[in-house]
Amino acid sequence: MKLALLGQTCADNLDHLKACLTSDWEIGLWLPDDPVDKGEALVGDADAIVVGSDTLVSGGAFQLIPKAEKLKLFQIPFAGYDWMKPEGVPEGCLVCNALGHEQTMAEFIVASLLEWEIGFRRLDASFREGSWKYQGANRDPGSLHGEVYGKTLGLFGYGNISKETAKRARAFGMKVCAIARSPRDTTPENLDWIGTREDMPRLLAESDYIALACDLNNETRHAFDAAAFAQMKPEAVIVNVARGPVAEEEALYNALANRQIAGAVIDTWYIYPNRPLPGGTPEASPRPSRFPFHELDNLIMTPHCSAHTVGADLRRWESIARNLDSLAAGREPETVVMLGTREPQI
Repeated sequence: MKLALLGQTCADNLDHLKACLTSDWEIGLWLPDDPVDKGEALVGDADAIVVGSDTLVSGGAFQLIPKAEKLKLFQIPFAGYDWMKPEGVPEGCLVCNALGHEQTMAEFIVASLLEWEIGFRRLDASFREGSWKYQGANRDPGSLHGEVYGKTLGLFGYGNISKETAKRARAFGMKVCAIARSPRDTTPENLDWIGTREDMPRLLAESDYIALACDLNNETRHAFDAAAFAQMKPEAVIVNVARGPVAEEEALYNALANRQIAGAVIDTWYIYPNRPLPGGTPEASPRPSRFPFHELDNLIMTPHCSAHTVGADLRRWESIARNLDSLAAGREPETVVMLGTREPQI
């Protein structure tokens, strides 16, 4: 079978992919500086495509994919696929995302909660300036930091990221609840309860922290709007590692600016480098929102990096190898997220 790898990210991980594969593939590589006709010939004959994150961001892959007429598997190198349309690939083509980042993102979420409670940045800055304000012998209540023990973490979405997060939060003695797309017959391990969107009011009312870890789709877009923020505890903190628009942009800004909720840790945004809003001008380093989130002091901002580790990258390519092996063996890959619907071109 023939495999087309598109992008420098694929080239960087080619040796690891080959080491993980147990099936035979004829592998071709297209880099962004290569001629377009080379890429078109490569994908036109491919049974599977793995697209690198660099060619997705630059858009280079999208000029090639329409030439992929024999394609059986289109492999995304990360979790999100909200930008992918089934009509973009041939009818019946399996579109898969990758696993392996869930452990890293769970650590990021739990680290966010710990930093919010303990405030290492604040303690370090104060002590460097010569102050002993936060020492343990100080009887001033303002010198105390918090703890996550006994607090409630609500998970919006219950996929692999939330499962790993629940495991870690439980180890810190937290109560954990979740909202899933579909009902469960039993409560999964490490959860106190699990519900569906009908149970959102309970999650909003009970949670000290809410982590958004879901797909972005028509059901989840703007799931956290002004009405949702109004139902949260005033001391609640929201953590978004899903996609920015799961939280409605203006409503989130207002909830933070007006101290309707205590704060947020935001890793996923609304504007990205060279991906402006409609009518906007591409910028290499834009502000991530139409609103001045960067001026708020009750917000931790990070540049969409919750899964950005060597370990996560390696595990993702191991996941990709398993999907390719499954396809070669005639089995369904483990991470199918949609089927292509594009009719053959005549």
